[in-house]
Amino acid sequence: MKEVLYIAPGNQNSKGGIGLCVNNYSKHMDDFKVLLTHRFHSKIVNTLWFPFCMLELWFRLIRDSEIKIVHIHGASKGSFYRKYLLFSLVRTFFHKKIIYHVHGGGFQDFYLKSPVFIQKRVRYVMHSADLVVCLSEKWKLFFTSAFRPKRVVIVNNMVIPPINTDRIKQNGKFQLLFLGLIGDNKGVFDLLKVIVKYRSKFENKLILRIAGNGETIRLVNDIKKLKLEKLVHFEGWADSIKKEQLFRTSDAFILTSYKEGLPLSILEAMSYGLPVIASKVGGIPDLLYKYRNGLLVKPGDLATIKNAIDKFLQNEALLQTFSQRSADGAADFYPQAVLKTLFSIYHELQGNKGFLFEQN
Repeated sequence: MKEVLYIAPGNQNSKGGIGLCVNNYSKHMDDFKVLLTHRFHSKIVNTLWFPFCMLELWFRLIRDSEIKIVHIHGASKGSFYRKYLLFSLVRTFFHKKIIYHVHGGGFQDFYLKSPVFIQKRVRYVMHSADLVVCLSEKWKLFFTSAFRPKRVVIVNNMVIPPINTDRIKQNGKFQLLFLGLIGDNKGVFDLLKVIVKYRSKFENKLILRIAGNGETIRLVNDIKKLKLEKLVHFEGWADSIKKEQLFRTSDAFILTSYKEGLPLSILEAMSYGLPVIASKVGGIPDLLYKYRNGLLVKPGDLATIKNAIDKFLQNEALLQTFSQRSADGAADFYPQAVLKTLFSIYHELQGNKGFLFEQN
């Protein structure tokens, strides 16, 4: 992919969704070029290093004449501020096509609640980009109604097909999996409240397994304080090996977030054939309505979350139906389908002239 330079957070062993997305791209493209905006674990060090990132972009675009398109992956707040500076550098000094690829579920609130100075910068990016990429029909509607973009296109997040999807049966209890950033916005602590409130309903029937990073100390303390050790297991951070083990030993996946784009965790769960319980936010309703592979809940509504879990516990036939639909629907997010869309976009931006793409 010598004609495209990707700008994104660290894509090697990344714990963030954007990094994972770009890392998946890199596994299926030859001559992959990326500029990493985050390379260190420390936010302070990354901030201090960012001016060197801008210099690196400057010199790479000067030296590498093969680059025709700069594909910027960004989100809200600090991510947008960094990408705005890089975007402005490319737009002002180089004749390159620019794609601005919006991830995360907080962009609408970020824009609407920002001061006028920041809103003006957001509009500059949205209006100046040659193409805005988003993750769902809902987000496309927002970008086309709130701004005047030249063009908005939906590109699915990409997941790698699992090698082995055979289920590993556990101890007879229903295994419900959450995987992602541990915090209030993801609804993790709401799940603890649900289990506490309806403990008698779930005892000896259910195990909620939570894996990820974030507010892990708070989570462990709450599990202990609420005496949920027999019902809730914290699995720690899940690398690729651990993640595969968790998916293969789970019966369903749950994500009761307050804000989302199109979560990679749900797509990965689908690739293992897991039924889904998830919030009516971001691109999730489009996903579940299209594939009819799960139940939608209102974030923070403990009763509806409990009812969805209970429905899974009581209806094995429904689980089997949702499982098959998840596995079938996941194919739309595999590399062959997603890269076909991406390559088509790149060809169109360059007018199909002398543009060669190689896929691994």
